[in-house]
Amino acid sequence: MKKFHFRLNPAVVKAGFRSFRHGISRMRGTNVWTFIMYGLLFDMVNNLWRPFAARFLERLGGTEFEISLLSALPGLVAAIVLLPGAVLFRKFTNKKRATAAFILISRASLLALAFVPILPAEVRPMLFVIFVAIMNCPDSLSQTSLQSFLGTVFNGNERGQAIALRTKFGHAIIPVVTIFAGLAITFIPNTEEQRMILYQIFFVSAFLLGIVEAIIFNRLKVPEEAANLAEAPGAGEPEKHSFAVIKNILKDKKFRAFFIPAICFAFTWHAGWPLMNIFQVMHLRASEMWFAIFALTSGMTAFFAGTFWQRFLRKRGNHATFVLSAVLLASNMFTFQFIINVQIMALFQFFFGFAMVGINTAILNGVLEATPDENRLMYLAFFNTAMNISLFIAPFFAVALFSWVGLLNALMIVGGLRFSAALFIWLRHRLRKTAAS
Repeated sequence: MKKFHFRLNPAVVKAGFRSFRHGISRMRGTNVWTFIMYGLLFDMVNNLWRPFAARFLERLGGTEFEISLLSALPGLVAAIVLLPGAVLFRKFTNKKRATAAFILISRASLLALAFVPILPAEVRPMLFVIFVAIMNCPDSLSQTSLQSFLGTVFNGNERGQAIALRTKFGHAIIPVVTIFAGLAITFIPNTEEQRMILYQIFFVSAFLLGIVEAIIFNRLKVPEEAANLAEAPGAGEPEKHSFAVIKNILKDKKFRAFFIPAICFAFTWHAGWPLMNIFQVMHLRASEMWFAIFALTSGMTAFFAGTFWQRFLRKRGNHATFVLSAVLLASNMFTFQFIINVQIMALFQFFFGFAMVGINTAILNGVLEATPDENRLMYLAFFNTAMNISLFIAPFFAVALFSWVGLLNALMIVGGLRFSAALFIWLRHRLRKTAAS
């Protein structure tokens, strides 16, 4: 039998690198490039502290209930403020400047988190949860406005490419930031007090990066035709009353066809988050270093998965992307019975990261496809309000399951519900196609 020898052709590697470098140089100065840079800073700000939030909460003395609140309360805050906030945003002619302002307010809120470790020990856990929830108010408003703004800045094809590239490069920077933070928290402090000081440094650093994030976002260029429309007389005033728009949103068949299946799946998706946090923090006793390793393995996969999902989205469409990524996320929940230590958990993060890129791409691109140019901001606020109501309710449902049937059984039940939701997405689309033909 002949031996198989694998040889890497240097010419092929060189040509591939040259092609990649040429693609990057062509993007520089464009809106796609600016959006990618903004996305990198957004991910850096959030991944200096968010991956360790549940572990930090436990170090503050937080219980399983408070860990579930950490997932639930931000959704409640966003659900309360999004629609009124969208009504307010409609009155701004310069939506880019308003979005940048809310980004800055959100980042300034990080300074409140830096003060938590110096507060009395008995109030630290709940105050941390409350501060994170309140911070979600300007954060959710800025992200909803950003989604609407993307519909103005990019056309349909360019928007899909921009979202996929932003996701791909974002998932490349996430593990770098998280592994740096995890190594620092694990090996630099000698005492618990020093560890808390390092967390405070991270919160302040995230705030400073957030200022740069807002500056980069402000460099996005509005196309001339869209700018002319925004500056036209009366452009700042909505043609219809905001509440009349809200009333008519669910009458829009195209939007409803995406909204209902997406919310059904989102509930099952959100229900898994607190269970995974409890599994990693309480069951596996994962340290900050292991959370960083989880982010590294997930992010490495996500970087390469971005190319796959970008091509899959272009060839098969958003519906197929949504269904496939939903099925993969459902499958994830059945793997936890085989995860007996943090090392195996790190290996499974490759699988988790691949599915996460697909679902994030499908939901963001799908909702932008389903919303009309007129009143897009109100549609997105309505969609995100429903998503945040799900984000608030689902963790309590998950914790109730946990108390009734145990952690592993709860994870599998949520996995079964995710499969049911994925089937519903597929069936609804199939029935609509049959009815149309």
